[in-house]
Amino acid sequence: MTAMCKNASCCMDSPDEFIKWLMEILGPVLFHVKPSELLSFPLCDANTHAKLHKIEEIFNKCQKIAYEIFEYNKKSVKVMFYNPMLMDAVLKDHRNLKFLVQRGYPERYNLELYLDCLIQKMKEGNIPDEIGVFLGYPLKDVIGFIGHPSLKLTKVRGWRIYGNSRLSDLRYKEFVNAKSKMKTLLDHYSPQTIILTA
Repeated sequence: MTAMCKNASCCMDSPDEFIKWLMEILGPVLFHVKPSELLSFPLCDANTHAKLHKIEEIFNKCQKIAYEIFEYNKKSVKVMFYNPMLMDAVLKDHRNLKFLVQRGYPERYNLELYLDCLIQKMKEGNIPDEIGVFLGYPLKDVIGFIGHPSLKLTKVRGWRIYGNSRLSDLRYKEFVNAKSKMKTLLDHYSPQTIILTA
């Protein structure tokens, strides 16, 4: 569920290539179809500090995406990018809220508090199963992943899909379309321009 940044595969040779890669990954979050994205950068990578600096430089100007940077298991730095408006709507959904309360989240909902709870679990070295809700996956897929006996694995398409795949297929298509839209925009505009106008 976490995208890993590796030198050879995503960052090419320049900070600009890294930002283009990052913008494609974050297209669904910027275009309001995915509430968040979690990325991981290895501490052993000499370029991690420069990548984090570039993230701060670019996304501190962004009104649509917030982010949290934290260390995970003394092996990597994770960055949770999120669209506050969409994240709030997703977490407030009564089914998601009920599920998250059952997973130990406070009964009184607050976006910052829920994000703090999730991030604290990760800081303690655990990627909790409920992260799927925060990432915008259908609740049925999150519950199926946890092991609900009535939900059988149907397929893997971006994430593990359980039960009837119709909703999951639609959500996946939205994510893919947003990434494609971002890729097209990057052919014509700078990442900074896209961030300021998205």
